Amino acid sequence: MNKQILLNCIAVLLGITYMSAQTQTGKKATLSENGTIEVEDILLPTNEKALQNKQQADVLFKFGRPANPTIKNSRGVTLADVNNDGVDEILYGIDTTLYALKGDGTILWEKTVLGPILLPPTVVDLDGDDNLEIIVNTGYPTTVGRVYLKDNNGDDLPGWPLNFDDHWMINAPAVADVDGNGTLDIVTCERAGSAEGYVHAINMDGTPINSNWPVQVDATPAFTPSIGDVDNDGNNDVVIATSSTGMRIYDNQGQIFPNFPLVDPAVKYSYQSPILADLDGDDDLEIIGSNHGDAPGFYVLNHDATYYPGWPIALGGWTYSPATVLDVDEDETFEIFMSDRNTSSDGSPLDVIYGLTPDGDNLDNFPISKYGGTEGVLSIADINDDGILEVIFPSIVTDAEGDGYIHAYSIDGSGEIDGFPLRPRGFTFLNGAVIGDVDDDGMMDLTANTFTQNFGQGIDSSYVTTYNLNVPYDENKIKRNGYKGSNSRNGFVESEIIAGIEEFSNASINLTPNPSNGTLNLTVPLSLKNASITLYTIDGKRIFSEKRTITENESIQYNFKELSSGLYLVNISSGNKTFTAKWVKK
Repeated sequence: MNKQILLNCIAVLLGITYMSAQTQTGKKATLSENGTIEVEDILLPTNEKALQNKQQADVLFKFGRPANPTIKNSRGVTLADVNNDGVDEILYGIDTTLYALKGDGTILWEKTVLGPILLPPTVVDLDGDDNLEIIVNTGYPTTVGRVYLKDNNGDDLPGWPLNFDDHWMINAPAVADVDGNGTLDIVTCERAGSAEGYVHAINMDGTPINSNWPVQVDATPAFTPSIGDVDNDGNNDVVIATSSTGMRIYDNQGQIFPNFPLVDPAVKYSYQSPILADLDGDDDLEIIGSNHGDAPGFYVLNHDATYYPGWPIALGGWTYSPATVLDVDEDETFEIFMSDRNTSSDGSPLDVIYGLTPDGDNLDNFPISKYGGTEGVLSIADINDDGILEVIFPSIVTDAEGDGYIHAYSIDGSGEIDGFPLRPRGFTFLNGAVIGDVDDDGMMDLTANTFTQNFGQGIDSSYVTTYNLNVPYDENKIKRNGYKGSNSRNGFVESEIIAGIEEFSNASINLTPNPSNGTLNLTVPLSLKNASITLYTIDGKRIFSEKRTITENESIQYNFKELSSGLYLVNISSGNKTFTAKWVKK
């Protein structure tokens, strides 16, 4: 008798179920409404063994520490050059410790904080001194919370951290010039209780930007705020929702927009965060995100509290996935990428990654159907150097050995690229991957964070793993990277010019006088036809633009005396030539 048949017969006689060696079980993670992570056994697809045997990228390092059994970091890590050596460090919180890791996995510094760190640090140059500041929220319902503002050595700036009655400082901080004074502000949320919360808009010195802040809401603030000039009135606005009492937009004076809050008892918002982008070219910003509740789905909202045509798009179950928005083909029309935790019980593939037009139609080659859904961050980059972008995303499942998945699917419909999925230890659930060159070897690498979930049956651990992708590093091939697409976390997406503006890498414009009272003379060292000259605020808001032909070293004069004092960015772009420089208005 065949051995397998014999084993099955014995199992039947003993009244037990015998599972074939060809079948494997894994684990599926789910985030419950109270914020805890639940895990259940699932059946893995029959090709699971083949997936495990695919060639893997080289592991540069794996960093791990014991983790809290209840509280886990989500939404990924932050890459930033905090020590000004020209190479990004990896910033990541494990429980109550903030780490800055070098590209070989050694610790640059580590700092203890009060309260656990749940989300990636927000990292920007707040004061324009060419040194990065680090903003971190801490807290949980059973712990204390703080808002930390740290220098690039990880030390607290004077007057920080801020303490709001020990409350959980929920979600991640977002950064933009909210009050229009030319300096960046911090927008962050406080959970005072299930029926009370506050949205704070804070100066770098820790004071509110004006007397109207914070604003009070009647439930837990649901996601990281998004900031942009939603109604195109020249002032930035703050988009925030509560978990159960609706979507809100506040202007920079803390006044709620007409028709808001937008309340639908079937719609709830938690753990996501929307993206703000101009989908129809009218200079107003649309609000693009997802929701759970009795009517889960993907939405695009206008600033008058109506839904954009073609939206919302209903889903069959809850999702906590944040959106990623990008003009993929550079045709001045944005594409929208969303995801779903859709996972079958029998190992069959289901639609998981959606690519959508502004009208809500499927892009060619989308949705991507696979086994194992995702509720994590979608990064978009060309990570195999073939000239085609990939969507890089995590999974809600692990295999029988407890290893997770980082997937990379080409947007051309050809499927998962060679060498993927990557298999870090633990759940990639609610997290994602960021792309960079943290070891400065000229090759592109990928960094992902993971965790184990043992429910008291062993010590939980949190990991950071970095892989060498074995292709040349090119920052221009990284289009959206990590949580909300940038380290400011403000969720505002404009053009490709803005995407690289933080680096100021092509500062070949001569600006005089600089600083000035408003008079600005600029020259560039070559001739440009049909060049765009654009002036931006430091947080990426376009306030002036014109097209003209420029001759070599021609002096072009402008009068910007009406502008508020502060730091601005001057950008000149023509074809594949782009120049960006800083200008200070006194």
